[in-house]
Formats: sequence, structure tokens, C-alpha cells
Amino acid sequence: MGNFLIFESRMKEIITKYFSDPPSEENYVSKNEFYPPANPDKISSVENSFGMEFPQDFKDFLILTNGFDGMLGQSYARFNKVDEIEEYTKAYCEEFFPWLIHIGSNGGDEMFVLDKRESIIKYGIMPYIGDDEDFIPLGSTFEEFVGHIYNNDFWER
Repeated sequence: MGNFLIFESRMKEIITKYFSDPPSEENYVSKNEFYPPANPDKISSVENSFGMEFPQDFKDFLILTNGFDGMLGQSYARFNKVDEIEEYTKAYCEEFFPWLIHIGSNGGDEMFVLDKRESIIKYGIMPYIGDDEDFIPLGSTFEEFVGHIYNNDFWER
């Protein structure tokens, strides 16, 4: 129980740092939307369907907020609810990128993904229409990943 409180506290710090509402600009005001916590049994069920475990920090995120829709810095981000992860992975990754798990998108041409090819899962961005070499790894932790999205520095990689 004590370890969960540490993880929960750390994930709350990450959410506060990167997922806070952006400042208003001219006629643009956006409110970030956080969803109610995911059921841990549902997370386990989805993990079982992929035959793997999600990184603990991603599970911590889902347990605090089962998905997200809003801004990370100046970048739009939508993280799937746990119920949508399997559906979107089948729709967008299964045929051409079976090594990816779809966890969200930027609302445009790129999906947010987990790369499960190696024992240490990598977070990254992948174009919906692309090749394997178009994958942009953005870290092995959720914080590294959202930090790159927040800072919009992944195009320089």
C-alpha cells in the first residue's frame, strides 16, 4: 500500500507539471479534461489481451485519470481511455505495426504509442501512415514522453 501512495504522489506531480490548463490566448481557451480513474481489473484485462504488462507509470496514469483530452504545453494531446486502447490498437497498429500499442494521439497525423519490441518498453510517436523507421522514440518513462510532447521538441530527434 505504501508504494502505491509514492507512485500516486509522483504521478500527481507529473500531471500538475505537464497537464495543467494552458494560459488563455486571444480567443483560444482550452480546458483540459481528465476522466474518472480506470478500474485496475480492466487494465489487467487489456494487458492480458496483448500478452504483456504496461509500464507501471502508464498504469499509474490510468488509475488516476483514465484518459485525457487537452493541451500539454502548446501541443494538443488525447490519451485513450483503457477501454479504447485495444480498439485503437487493432484499428491503427495491428496490420502494419503489430509491435505498437496505441495509447493516444495528437489529433492530427501522429499516434502516441508503446513500442513493445524490446524488454524495456519505449514510449513514442508514430505517423498513422508511415513505415517502421518513422517511429520516434520519446523515452522509456511516461514523464520523459510527456515532457517531449509538452516541450514540442520531438521533431528535432
